Amino acid sequence: MKPLIALILLWPLAIATAQPPVGPEGKAVQHWADELNSTEFRQQWHAAYVLGTLGPKAAPAVPALHAILDVNSGKNEYARSMAAWALGRIGSAAEPEIPFLIETMHSTTLLAVRRSAAEALGNFGSAAKPAVSELLKMLNNDDEISRVNAAVALWKINRHPKALPALLEMLRHGDASQAYPAAVALGQMEQEAESIAPALIEALHAPSADVRRAAARSLGQLGKAAFPALKKAKALQDPDADARRMVIEALSWMGPGAVPALIAALKDATPAVRRAAARALGNLDAEAQAARSALETAASDPEEDVRAAAAKALQRIRGE
Repeated sequence: MKPLIALILLWPLAIATAQPPVGPEGKAVQHWADELNSTEFRQQWHAAYVLGTLGPKAAPAVPALHAILDVNSGKNEYARSMAAWALGRIGSAAEPEIPFLIETMHSTTLLAVRRSAAEALGNFGSAAKPAVSELLKMLNNDDEISRVNAAVALWKINRHPKALPALLEMLRHGDASQAYPAAVALGQMEQEAESIAPALIEALHAPSADVRRAAARSLGQLGKAAFPALKKAKALQDPDADARRMVIEALSWMGPGAVPALIAALKDATPAVRRAAARALGNLDAEAQAARSALETAASDPEEDVRAAAAKALQRIRGE
């Protein structure tokens, strides 16, 4: 192939591979890095958020994110917090920022920044081992979210033995401001499902509705690994109808493996539980084919809401 012809043929490919990474609205990383210098904190916050969602593609923006996070930047607390979060999402290209994030975590006045710095350090995994001693200190912090973020970070960095007990303690004995974020965090730890699931099942009885819902969702995120604990606890036979409904919500996150339990729940004595089971099955669409017969029966339920939920579920399963 002659050099000129080769150049013509390869030129489009050269242009394509030379394009900088882009974010929402097709704008390049440099655009969002420049937006961090805006005088409007909402634009700073949004730019940092976009860069974080780009992950490793936002590596060229690391210096700009460092600059906005710097204590002398004069930037808004929440914009700085988002910058810390974004650094943790970028990955290995931002690892040189780990010492800076450890220093930032010492902030005594900027609560949002301290929380995000701890979360970011956890996202670096084992590379953030130098942060372990400071994160352990944060487990005793007055702020609940800081404690939760520190525990999650310790677990992500090296499965620290104090991480899981700290979260379980907050779930079981803390008020809603502690129990809720702890319940949410525990859903990320599928490898520890055997230890976590019983505590989350207990939390389905929490006084706070938010904590109950968070526990249900986290049980669902643990997936089939939580089935043995649910079965052992006879969760679907719990005398508390609201707790049974929360179990249905958990099952709805577990995929097709939960279909048999959801079919059984269609016969629950409480209409709200039966309705929840029908809706959960419908949300599985075609993966709930095994439930068609049970849902056809439920479509004749004495309760109108249950009948409607069953009919809609059948439509979704049939692809109508």
